[in-house]
Amino acid sequence: MQFIHTRLGLWAGCLLFLLTSPLAAQDNSPKPDTTKTPKKADSKKPLPLEVGRKLRLQTDEGTWISLDVSPDGQTIAFDLMGDIYTMPVTGGKAKQVTHGLGYDTHPKFSPDGKKIAFTSDKS
Repeated sequence: MQFIHTRLGLWAGCLLFLLTSPLAAQDNSPKPDTTKTPKKADSKKPLPLEVGRKLRLQTDEGTWISLDVSPDGQTIAFDLMGDIYTMPVTGGKAKQVTHGLGYDTHPKFSPDGKKIAFTSDKS
């Protein structure tokens, strides 16, 4: 019988400690959102970053490249270092399709081969 009273006393002590501890005194109620939402006109502005310098890069290989072949099998679209390029399947010089500060990846030709869809963080 004394064992049961000891366990109940222990549980009651723990409960009392938790209810009176500083953790229980914290206000966990949701706080109002104080962040301002941008106006519609502000949300359409481009990134406020300026290009400070440019780097000219010439390479004949890359890694972590996503590519797609056009429906007619003549052209490859691929991403390299955040831009989209196209080039003939037979090889040759790549033509840059996108440029700028946005990071463009995963090109995919449209079914008719006239457009290229891609993922970007431009805006």
